[in-house]
Order: sequence, then structure tokens, then C-alpha cells
Amino acid sequence: MPDSGEDVERTVREAFAAGRRVRFDPTAPRRGRTVPGGLLSSLLADLPPDGLRGAALRLVGAHVVGRFALEGLRVDHVVDLENCTFEEKPDLRMARLVGLRMRGCRVPGLLGRNLRVGSDLVLEAGFTSDDAVDLTDATVEGTLRLAGAVLHGGDDHALLAARIRLSGSLQAIALRATGEVRLRGANVGGSVHLGGARLVNAGQNALDATGVTIAGNLFCDAEGGRFAAEGRILLDGARVGGNVVFSGARLHANVTDRPVLVIPRGTADESAALVADRIRVEGNVELDDGFTSSGTVRLPNADIGGYLRLSGAEIGSREVVEELTDATGPEPAEPAGEVQRIPVALHADGIQVRGDLEARGAVNGGFRGGGARDTALRVHGQVRLVDAHVRGSASLSGVQLHGPGIDVLFADRLRVGGTLFLRNLRAHGSLRLQNAEIGSTLDCSGATLLAPRGRPDGTVKPSLDARVATVGKDLLCSHGFTAAGGVRVRLAEVGKMATFAGARLGGPGSGIALNAYGLTVQQLVLRLDAGQAPVGRVLLTRCAATAVFDGPGLWAATGGVEVEDFTFRSITSAPQVDVRTRLRWLREVQPDFAPGPYEQLAAVYRDGGEEELAQLVQVEKQRRRFAELGVAGRVWGFLQHWTVGYGYRPWLAIAWLTGFWLLGALWFLGHEMPKLNDDESPSWNAWLLAVDLLVPIVDLGQDGKWRFSGASQWISSALIAVGWILASTAAAGAARVLKRT
Repeated sequence: MPDSGEDVERTVREAFAAGRRVRFDPTAPRRGRTVPGGLLSSLLADLPPDGLRGAALRLVGAHVVGRFALEGLRVDHVVDLENCTFEEKPDLRMARLVGLRMRGCRVPGLLGRNLRVGSDLVLEAGFTSDDAVDLTDATVEGTLRLAGAVLHGGDDHALLAARIRLSGSLQAIALRATGEVRLRGANVGGSVHLGGARLVNAGQNALDATGVTIAGNLFCDAEGGRFAAEGRILLDGARVGGNVVFSGARLHANVTDRPVLVIPRGTADESAALVADRIRVEGNVELDDGFTSSGTVRLPNADIGGYLRLSGAEIGSREVVEELTDATGPEPAEPAGEVQRIPVALHADGIQVRGDLEARGAVNGGFRGGGARDTALRVHGQVRLVDAHVRGSASLSGVQLHGPGIDVLFADRLRVGGTLFLRNLRAHGSLRLQNAEIGSTLDCSGATLLAPRGRPDGTVKPSLDARVATVGKDLLCSHGFTAAGGVRVRLAEVGKMATFAGARLGGPGSGIALNAYGLTVQQLVLRLDAGQAPVGRVLLTRCAATAVFDGPGLWAATGGVEVEDFTFRSITSAPQVDVRTRLRWLREVQPDFAPGPYEQLAAVYRDGGEEELAQLVQVEKQRRRFAELGVAGRVWGFLQHWTVGYGYRPWLAIAWLTGFWLLGALWFLGHEMPKLNDDESPSWNAWLLAVDLLVPIVDLGQDGKWRFSGASQWISSALIAVGWILASTAAAGAARVLKRT
């Protein structure tokens, strides 16, 4: 080891010419290991291009004083500095180097704009910079190595590498950066490895990779330790040829963007931690396995070629949601005249996922509980999937959504090619799926939906709003499904079955427990026990189903059941009920008479070959119709009911006529009347006389031949009146029968 400055200079020159490494004791006083920066610059600058083959600058533990500047120079020899310290920023701007290694070095900053390195650029293994490392527009024809580097930029930039071009990868595992790491517009031929990195720039951007192009993968995961960022991560407009992996990452940001008005009425409160608007990923995006973000994760209009995995993640600010919970209470969530503040946790409007969206809890490493169980996604705030398109299936089974009083899942016009799984989902807030298109099944089995969105009048909106939605196969809201605000499937189309068996529908403030107005479905299952009566109204108006399965709980809905124009071909209950029970249910839910439900029920019985039951329904329909008319109408209806059964029981008229005929004949057998005209000699026949008096128009030669007096006069008049009444009602009934047939 040299002892003086002259010895140091001579040793460095000789070692440089021979390409040898000069080692200084890093624990020795600086004076004994001080190397002038000008010496190093002159060695590299004054060397002729064709001289000193094998020359290289290799220093270990040196303390470089003065300016080390290679600005604009072309250096064809390796520069390898290890554990060296610099008093001034090395100036490598516009330099062309064959190779540069600065392992473990400490610098007050690094000037490297437009630097070009013909191989790897190594700034790792404890490389420390007390100010920004500026590699803007640099070109590295190898890999940029920053693994274990420590970059201090204060409140400014730690790494400036905008538009940097790397033929290889960016290796920055366990990087420590205070200040912004800027990779805006960078082009990386390999992968970017940031596993275990810690980026701190509170209140600003921790990583700005806007518009970056990465041919390989982007790893911001737990390799080398958990990736953490205190500040915003910007990946908007990025292009990644492989996967984007944030598994286990922890993001925290308090950068509040300008509030944006959203539909429905409200303001999006987005303090974004990860901004990946319009990102294009050819592979998968993994935000799972302990990924946490205290701010919004933005993926609007992202294009993901593989799957999007969110299992085991926690997104959103608990504090903001707790404030929202305290604000709602018993009061309306949307006070009249005010704009509601909506905290957004995951903003993925317009996202395209060509594989599956996976956010459920799952068992890994074995079957039947033999492996470790991942928790499902937990969200504090709103999940926005408006106009999103998932070509595979979307599984949110077991997911926990916390956003009381808001649309915690806002997914209008969501398209899912396979099944949308919401099994055992727990939500404080409403799920909005208006105009959604589900290729297979919408499975909400066992889901619990509480604290729905409120209205200014104190009522609440549906917990599940799937109006005008299209479901290719089944809509499953059973096995303990609970919707405190009710369910709206108005004008929805379900290809096979919609089931609400055993569901708990409605609650305080829910005016409508089930809105199935205009629903089209093959099988509609509404099997609700008496203890599961919906809280609120059930609207089945204009609902069309091939088969209906109901239960007593449905017809005990606290707000009644509207069944006008409700059409079906068969209806079954478990346990089975008789027609009189169904008629009683109709009376209870329809205080005002409407003929449609009776006609529909009668048609079902008639098509099933049960004509007698159909007649019972028709008789009940007529009874209720006449009961709502005036006094004359009610009297006429009473006569219709007991004489001919409104035309559906013609045998009653015959029975009544027979009865009155027998009574009249028996009376006249004991009370022969004198002849009315002595010129005629009619034969007295009490049996024919009774028939002649009862049957109008028909003349059997007895009526008008006898002089009635006393009680016989009253009896004959009564027989005539009864005959006309029975004849009229029989004619009306016959006309109805003919019209029906």
C-alpha cells in the first residue's frame, strides 16, 4: 500500500497500465488512500485509443478528491471501483464507457445524462448516493444493477432515469431510495426486479414509471424482502411483455388527487397508491399474497393478457371508511342537496382481463385442508368495474367489502365471459351490477349484504342492483343469502334459473324487498318459509317464468306481492298447497281486485288437466269482481254465485229449477185452481203447471188457464220470477262458457 501522495499516484498509474487492482485499507486515514479525481480523469482521457492493451482502472477503498469527469469522452477500458468514496459528484454525462462498476461506492450524487455503457452498469452492493443519480436518456447495453443500493434524494429525486434504454434488465432488489425513482419512458429489454426494495417519497411519487416499456416482467414483490413504497407508484401507459407482480407488496400514499364527480351522484375520493391507467400487460397481474395498499389502486382501461389476482390483498383506507361509517348512522347516506364523498379503493373502469379475475380465498399446497389457506380480498372503499370485461370467470367468493352507505361494488355494464362468483361475500354497502352481462352464472350463494346505500328520504337502495342484467345460465341468491336493502333484478334476463330459496330479503328502510318487474327466466324459485317473509314489497309485475316454485314466506311479505301480468306455466310449492290456500294468498296480497292473476292461475290448472281447480279459481275471480261493484252489482253477483256459479257451475241452475219445480208441484197437487175461462176445458196437471210457470217463453198449455188466488197467487208469481232469474243467469253463464271455449 503506498505511503505518500506521490506513491499513490505512481501506484495507480502503474496498476492502470497493467490492468491490476489497487487495494486501499478502508479503515486507514483518508490521507493515505486519497486519489485525485483529476488523475483518474487524465488516465482515461489521455490514453490513445490503440495504446496499452489490457489497461483498466481498478480501485478498492480509495478516497477520490477533486473532480472525476469523463464528460463527452469515449473510454474503451473498464472502470471498476469498489468501496470507494467521492467528495464531488462523478461527471459521466455523454460519456461512452465500455464498462462501469461502482460496487459499494459512496458518492454525493452522480451525473450521467446521456451516458452510454457498452456492458453492465453496476451500482450495487451498498452503493450509496447522497443526492440524485442522474441517468436520464442513458443507454446501457447490458443490465443496470442497483441491488442493495442506497439512494438519498431527500425531497427531490433519488434516481433520474427517464427514457433510459437497457438491453438487459434492471436489477434493483433491496434498493433503498429516499426521493423519487424516475423511470418515465424507460425501455427495458429484460425484466425489472424491485423485490424487497423500499422507496420513500411521502406525499409525492415514489416511483414514476409512466410509459415504461418492459420486454420481460416487472417484479415488485417479496423477493429479497417485502417491497414497500411510501409514496405513489405511477405505471400509467406502461407496456409489459410478461407479468406484473406486486405479491406481498406494501404501498402507502397520501397523495390526494383533485376530486372527480362520478355517477351516481358523488365525488371520488382517490388518494392513489398505485396508478396504472391504460397499462398493457401481456401476462398476469398479481396483487396478492399479503399485498396491501392504504390508497387507491387504479387500473382503468388496463389491458391484461392473463389473469388478475387479488387474493389475500387488502386495499383502501380503514380510517376513511370508519369516518364514513360514523357519518351514516341512522341518517340518510345522501343528504338532500349535498354531494356524497365516495372513497374509492380499486378503480378499474374499462379494464380488459383476458383470463380470470381471482380474488377469493383458496387452499394452496393440498386438498381437504391439507395446505395453507389464503385469505380473500379485503377492501375498504368502493370497487369500480364499470365497463370492465373479464373474458374468463371472476371469483370474489369470500371477499370483504367495507363501504357502508355507498355502492361498494360499482360495476355497471360489467361483462364476464364465465361465472361471476360472489359466494359468501361480506359487504357493508350495495352491489351495483346494472346492465351487466354474465356469460354463465351469477352466484351470490351465502352472501351477506348489509348497510346499503341510502336515499335522501331515509329509505335505502337495493343491496344487489342487477337491473337489465343478462345472465346466461343461473342467478343464485340462496343458501343463507341476505340482502338488507333487497334485490333489484328489474327487466333482467336469466337463461335458466333464478333462485331466492331461503333468502333474507329487505330490512329497515327497504320499501321493496324484491323487484323482479319484467324479469324473464325459465325457473323462478321463491321458496321462502313462513319465518323468511321479505321485509317490504315483492314486485313480480310482468315477470315471465316457465316454472315457479314458491313458499308461504313469499306471500307473507310485509309490503305485499304485486303479481299483475305475472305469467308462468306451472307453479309448485314445498310442501304442496291446495288451490284454496293459493286463493287465500292472492286475497291477502291483492286488496284491490285485478283479474290477471286469477286468469293466469286458472290457465295453469287448466293446462295441467285440472279443470275443476281452474273452475274454482274462476269462481273466486268472479266473486271478487262483483264484490267490488255497487249494491245492485253485489246482489246480482250473489245470485250468479249461488245459481250458476258465474257460468262455471251450470248444474246449479238445473238443481235450483228442479227444487222449485218439486215445491210448486207439491203445492198445486193439494191446491187445485178453478178454470180461468169456462169456454175452455184444460186438464189440471200440477207437475206441468209448475214447469210452465218456471220456464219462461215455453208454453205447455197450463200457464194462463187457471185463476190463482190467495197463497197460490203468490207462489205462482214466485215461480215465474225464479224462472226468469234462473234463465237469465243460466244464459249469462252459457255465454261466458261459450266465450271461454
